Amino acid sequence: MSSRLPILLIGLSALGACATSVAPPPGPVVSDASDAHRIEVAQTTARLEISVDAASPRLTDKAKSDLTDFAVSYLRLGHGALILSTPSGGDNSDAASTVAGQARMALVNAGVAYGAVAGSTYDAAGQSSAPVIVTFARFEAQAPACAPLYTQDLAHQSDNQPWASFGCAMQANLAAEVEDANDLLSPRPYDPRDSNRRATVMDLYRRGQVTHAQRDNDERVSISTAVQQ
Repeated sequence: MSSRLPILLIGLSALGACATSVAPPPGPVVSDASDAHRIEVAQTTARLEISVDAASPRLTDKAKSDLTDFAVSYLRLGHGALILSTPSGGDNSDAASTVAGQARMALVNAGVAYGAVAGSTYDAAGQSSAPVIVTFARFEAQAPACAPLYTQDLAHQSDNQPWASFGCAMQANLAAEVEDANDLLSPRPYDPRDSNRRATVMDLYRRGQVTHAQRDNDERVSISTAVQQ
């Protein structure tokens, strides 16, 4: 038995050497490309200035067109109130108040709710032709900076992890394509359900009847026999 003891010890040592695990690479494992190449969302301010002529306090055709386009942008991308700021203390303050009232109605006529337009003033002391300023908050997506592929050795990834710019191009394209970057921060609220239609469907279901809408002959599709073998 004593002669077999050294052999047994050598075998156990060899098994212990085989069982030795290699230490994992330093740093956390990246679970997703969006974690490594994050799209930053920044809040910005859309701004429109409307010139005020003290001698003729009215909206020009160009100003009306600009306000209409601005209202469309607000309805599509705006968050919070639309701020209509009138100069105060300037030489054209009275004319600016008249133009601001016309601007409010132009925005309402373009589809903005009257209550969504918030009035405000700013100090225009010393200015002879201070404009009426219209602003709203919006969000913009900032694409990640992708490292060029020629700076990376894609053939040797000893840690079996994605290379530095893996998935970055996809994230950059998403940042360029998204219309409202606020969608990257939180989902949009759902529209209220159609309770009347839901009640109709449930009533038909309880009575064991067909719940889908009836189709007429024009909506029915028949398969042509021309291609049958």
